[in-house]
Amino acid sequence: MGQGDVEEFHSVFKSFLEVNAMWKSHKICQASISKLILVEPCQPGERVYMWGTPNTPFFYMYQCLFRDLGVCLPFSQFECDFLNFINVAPCQLHPNSWGFLRAFQVLCSALGIGLSLLVFLHFYQLKLGEPPLGWVPLNGIKAGGLFSLYSKSYKGFKQEFFRVRPKEADPLVDEVFHFGGLPRFPLFWQ
Repeated sequence: MGQGDVEEFHSVFKSFLEVNAMWKSHKICQASISKLILVEPCQPGERVYMWGTPNTPFFYMYQCLFRDLGVCLPFSQFECDFLNFINVAPCQLHPNSWGFLRAFQVLCSALGIGLSLLVFLHFYQLKLGEPPLGWVPLNGIKAGGLFSLYSKSYKGFKQEFFRVRPKEADPLVDEVFHFGGLPRFPLFWQ
């Protein structure tokens, strides 16, 4: 899954009408931050791995994360810690890997135990390809990992990306995706 594969995909979200319909049909964020973020369509030629500028911080997300897996913004501290630990943007982590991450959080919550990156990483390891990197999957270790794959063939997600950005562009003021002026997680592909 090299970046060459990533370069082939354009977003299906090309208008505000399309992203607004998605906003209404999926829970993208908690109500407490709904007025603090913008969900935007992509421009022609825009790719999911492209970088923004410090003046207009944003990141890309895939629709399937909200539709199928119940991901909700803002990311939990565990999700931010994991993205920082592996140093990848949210959209660079493969949807099946998001499924493992979400299932682990639900399991820990149901059992009343604290979340731990070390415990999670005891069951999963990153599968990195040759640079330039594309999507980053997790592989189960220890007899196949803790959970089975959410979907053996997650197809169609690669074109379902859109931009998310804070309404407040100043990282020192934005508290949704920044802390002390620094991003809470990597915004762009590494």
